[in-house]
Amino acid sequence: MNRETSIYLDLVRFTAAVFVFLTHASREQSSGGLLWQLQFGREAVDVFFVLSGFVIAHVVETREHAPLSYAVARAARIWSVALPALVLTFVLDRIGQPLRPENYVGWCCDSLGRPAFEYLGSLVFLNEIWSRHAPPGSALPYWSLGFEVWYYVAFGVAFFGRRPWNLIGAALVMLAIGPRVAALFPLWLLGFACYRLDRRSAVDPRLGWALCVGAPIAFVLYEQDAYRYGEIYAAFSLSSERLHDYAQDYIVGGLFALHLFGFRAVSGAFAPLLRRWEKPIRWIAGATFSLYLFHVPLIEAAAALSPWPASAWPTRGMVFIGVPLIVLALAEVTERRKAAWRRGIVGLLAFGGIGKPGAIARSP
Repeated sequence: MNRETSIYLDLVRFTAAVFVFLTHASREQSSGGLLWQLQFGREAVDVFFVLSGFVIAHVVETREHAPLSYAVARAARIWSVALPALVLTFVLDRIGQPLRPENYVGWCCDSLGRPAFEYLGSLVFLNEIWSRHAPPGSALPYWSLGFEVWYYVAFGVAFFGRRPWNLIGAALVMLAIGPRVAALFPLWLLGFACYRLDRRSAVDPRLGWALCVGAPIAFVLYEQDAYRYGEIYAAFSLSSERLHDYAQDYIVGGLFALHLFGFRAVSGAFAPLLRRWEKPIRWIAGATFSLYLFHVPLIEAAAALSPWPASAWPTRGMVFIGVPLIVLALAEVTERRKAAWRRGIVGLLAFGGIGKPGAIARSP
């Protein structure tokens, strides 16, 4: 992966997290509906899935050549933010719910009456197994970890295992976690395929520009049509009534994969601009996962603690400015410390007789 593409991927993933944030911050009960036009949270998750597969293809080719190093890197990446998010959500929900109980019903927070089961399930990422949809408290975006973590597992089994048992093992992982999760695994694999295909064949720059520019235009046109006919995402479920949700996931994810494939062919044209802004892009991208997991509990707590109505500008300032600033501070002690988490996991494995610290390859 060249430097320009790497910088661009950081920019894309942070932008996607911002759209997830705006989707929840723009709700009526949070900010009086300010910026409701920018609700593209589910589409952003589709981008994350494709991007995740793309990045994993890169790391297993360049750094993580053994199953243990692959597993340690994934665990450090996920748990460095997921564990603090569970703690933060539990505490903030207990503060905000008594103040504004009406904000903690329905769309989120169904687990507030039975937190032990829901939080333990989320700790091991079983919150989306089969027909279950149980994000911990108000941490609504946590649902996607119940998908992505199992994609990591299934891919690791398939990639590092011995044939033919590797593919059988991956299929068993998907079978165990259920059809709702398995249905989007090919979308994640699309990112992997996009990376491998581009590595194996040169792309004509004219085709690259057509895909790089044409795919976003197609996305905008598609979204307008979807909203016009009321076919945009609703509650996530694997049912005949909601199968078009999955179709939309693949449309959005497919368009992003085409854009990414095209960008890599013409990335040199963006090199001066991207390299000029590399440091701030890298720094802000270092808070992407934190923004994704922390923002809803913080938004709900801010709206509950505010003495003003949700539509008042002081409340909106707390939501749209205060919450991102808090996320940036939290990222300094969570996401940006994943190397320390990696060392801790390696130490625990070595203590348990599984590998040696020096034998597990480091990966960023």
